[in-house]
Amino acid sequence: MNFDQKISNELKILALEAISNAGSGHSGSVLSAGDILYTLYTKHLLSDSKGEAIDRDRFVLSNGHACAILYAILAGLKYFDIAELNRFRKFDGLLTGHPEIEIPGVDASTGPLGQGVGNAVGMAIAETILNARFNLSHYTYCMVGDGCLEEGVGLEALSIAGLYKLNKFILLYDKNDVTLDGKLEKSNTDDMVMKFKSMNFNVLECDGHSIDEINNAITRAKQEESKPTAIIFHTIIGKDTSLAGSNLSHGKVFSKEDITDLRHKLNVTSPFLNLSDDVKRRLNKIQQEISKKYQKRADKFSKFLDKNKDLQKKYFKFINNEFSYIEREFVENDSTRQINNKVLNEIAKKVENILVLSADLSSSTKVKIEQDSEYTATNRLGRNIAVGIREHAMGAIANGIALHKGFNVICSTFLTFSNYILPAIRMASIMHLPVMFAFSHSSIYDTPDGITHLPVEQLDQLRLIPGILVSRPFNSTEIYQTYKWLFTRKQPVCLCLSRGNIEYCPSSDEVVRGGYKLFYDNFADGYILSSGSEIPLAIEVMEKLEDKFNLNVISMLSIEIFEEQTARYKNSILSKPIFVIESSTAVKYLKYTDEDKIFAVKEFGSTGDEANLKKKYGFTSNIIARKILKIMNNIKQNNEN
Repeated sequence: MNFDQKISNELKILALEAISNAGSGHSGSVLSAGDILYTLYTKHLLSDSKGEAIDRDRFVLSNGHACAILYAILAGLKYFDIAELNRFRKFDGLLTGHPEIEIPGVDASTGPLGQGVGNAVGMAIAETILNARFNLSHYTYCMVGDGCLEEGVGLEALSIAGLYKLNKFILLYDKNDVTLDGKLEKSNTDDMVMKFKSMNFNVLECDGHSIDEINNAITRAKQEESKPTAIIFHTIIGKDTSLAGSNLSHGKVFSKEDITDLRHKLNVTSPFLNLSDDVKRRLNKIQQEISKKYQKRADKFSKFLDKNKDLQKKYFKFINNEFSYIEREFVENDSTRQINNKVLNEIAKKVENILVLSADLSSSTKVKIEQDSEYTATNRLGRNIAVGIREHAMGAIANGIALHKGFNVICSTFLTFSNYILPAIRMASIMHLPVMFAFSHSSIYDTPDGITHLPVEQLDQLRLIPGILVSRPFNSTEIYQTYKWLFTRKQPVCLCLSRGNIEYCPSSDEVVRGGYKLFYDNFADGYILSSGSEIPLAIEVMEKLEDKFNLNVISMLSIEIFEEQTARYKNSILSKPIFVIESSTAVKYLKYTDEDKIFAVKEFGSTGDEANLKKKYGFTSNIIARKILKIMNNIKQNNEN
C-alpha cells in the first residue's frame, strides 16, 4: 500500500467514526467517494482555508450527504481543528449534517440534490467572465452522486454548462449505481456516457478507488480546452464492509465493532477520531505545497494587474462593487416591467458587474440590459445570459454566480412560475445571497393567458420564506429603492412587476421604510394598505370616500422592510382601521387587520381582459368603496354608542 492510500484510508475511518459518534450520517458515500475527494484536495484543488481569494479553485459537494469525508479531509488539511469532528451533527457544532458556507472550505450550502450542480455551473460562468475581462483563471469542481443526476435541476444546469463550453468546469461523478431505496436500475437506466456527450461534455471513465487513475483523469480533464468534463468514477458504496454495494450502507451508522473490523482490513492504526502523527505530518506538508502552488498563481495574477494599472483599477472596482449611479425618475403611466427595464438599463450604464439571466422570457419580463450583448461561448463579455426554459437551473446558477462573488446577479420569469424556482430562492436565503429574482405579471388581471399563468398564492409563498425581501413597486422611485436593497443587503430580493399600466403617483422620502403614507395628511379615519398595480385602485377608492371619511393610502412596497421599522413608526400607520387591497391571497396582512377588511383573491383566476377580470374578482373602486363605507359606518356607529 502506498502512502497516499494510507492517508485516504485513515481519513475514511475518521469520517466513519465521526458519523458513529454523532449517531447519524451517511457512511456509504464515505467509502465510495473517499479516494476521489482525497485525490482532488491533495493533488489538484488550489484554495485556501479562509475562502476569501476570488481566484481560488471552487469545489461544490452537490451530494451534500457525503460531507463527513469532506470534513475529514478539510480537517486533515487544517481548514479547521480536527477536534471539530467530535461535534459533527451536534447542536452548536461547526460541522453540520450537510455542508454550509459558514464552514471553512465549503463554497456552497448543499443538501437538496442537484442544486449544487447549478451553483457550480454559476461559479464556472463567473470564472469565464472574469477571465475574459481580467485574465483571472481557476477551476470549478463539482461532485455528484447518482441522485443529483436524476434531479431535473442538475441536468438542466449541466445542459447549460455544455452549451456555453465551460471547459474549466469538471464534474466528478461518484457512480456507485445505488440509491437509498435500492439499485439505481430500479429508477434509471440512462446511458450516462451518451447523455453527457449529447450535452457537449468531454467524458472520462476510471476506477474511483484507484488514486493513480483518479489523479490521471482529473489531470486530463484540466487539459480540455473546449468542453466541460464529466469524469465517471466507478465505485462501490460501502466498500470493504459487509454492506458493500448495498443500498443499506447509504445511511448506515457503523458500530464501533464494524469500524474496528474495517480498521484491520485497511490496516489503519490511528487514534479514535484522529489521525496518526505520520499522516498529520504528510498532510501538513501537502497543505504547504498547495499553499505554494496557490500563491504562485495569485502572484502571477497580481503581477499581471501591476503591469496593467488601468485594468487593475477596473478589476478592484468590479469585484468590490464600487459603482455609483444617478437615479432618474420616470414620470409616466406605464407597467412596472417597462419602468424597471428603464431603471435597470440606467443603472447598468454605470454598474458594470450586473448579470441578467432569463428563462426565455426577457421579451415579456423586460428584464434585459438592452445596450449589452448576449453571453455566449465565444462572447464572455455579454451581460445577458440565456438559460432557456429552465427556471429550476436558472435560480441555482444565479446563486452560484453570487457565491463566486464579484457580480450583481438578476434572473427573471413570470410570478406564477416562481414555484419552479422556490428551492433556489430558499437556498439563497439560507446562504444570505444578494440575488434578485424578478417576476413580472404579478396580478390576476395581468394577462389573458388564463388560470395557469395568473399568480394568486405566489406573493404569500415568497413572503413566508424567512430572510428574503419581497418588493412590489408601483413607480420608478420604488424600483430604484429595491435595487438599493439588493446592492446593500445580504439577502435575496424578489421584485414583483406588473404587465398592465399603472397611473403615476409620486413617492415620498419614507419609501426607505418599506411601507409609507402616500399623502401627507396628519389626520386620517383609516388607512388602505396596498402595493404595486393596486395602488391606483386604492387611491381611487380613497377619493370616492373623501366626502364621507378621510382615508390615506399606504404603499406597502415591502412588508419585510416595514417590519424592521420602529414600533412608533409602525403604530403611526397601524393604529387606525386598516383595509388591504392586493391582487393575491394576502394572508401576510392578517397580522395588521381582520379578514373582512382585506380585499384579496380567494380563488384561481380565469381567462379574460383586465376590465372584466377586475369586475369578476371585485377589484373595482365602486365595489370596494361600498364595502369600506359600510364597515366605516358600522365603526362610527359603534363608537358613538
